Amino acid sequence: MERLLRTLLMASSLAVASAFAQQTPAPQLAPTQPMQPMAKVPRGLIGNPYYSAAQFLGVTPAELVVLSRGNKTLAQLATELGKTPADLEAALVTARNQAIDRALQAGRLSVEQANALKASSPAVARAFMNQPVQLRVGNGWGPRGWWR
Repeated sequence: MERLLRTLLMASSLAVASAFAQQTPAPQLAPTQPMQPMAKVPRGLIGNPYYSAAQFLGVTPAELVVLSRGNKTLAQLATELGKTPADLEAALVTARNQAIDRALQAGRLSVEQANALKASSPAVARAFMNQPVQLRVGNGWGPRGWWR
């Protein structure tokens, strides 16, 4: 009986091995050019847009949070504080571009990365202005984990 089981096991192993051996190999992909890495911006490189907005509006970042009550945008706060949203957007773009220039001079960005970031500054500022103010202070660790 034991000999029969060994024979069957050996025969099934050979059948499986021959089935795998008969499969055609996977096609080889043609070599392509390596992907260009995306421009990664080191953390904190572009500055704090809330600080720039608060400085332009003449308040502190903490006062921005209190004034917004968690549901007002920077554009709405600018109007309430007597400034135009267009002027706030221009101030945010200027602050971002100055931070990019500082990073470029410090060697933390290449010229191409700086140009790409500067080109996106108006869109970033516009999107930032139209979000509710949500300023978080601290390192993000709280009693229930990360920002919960």
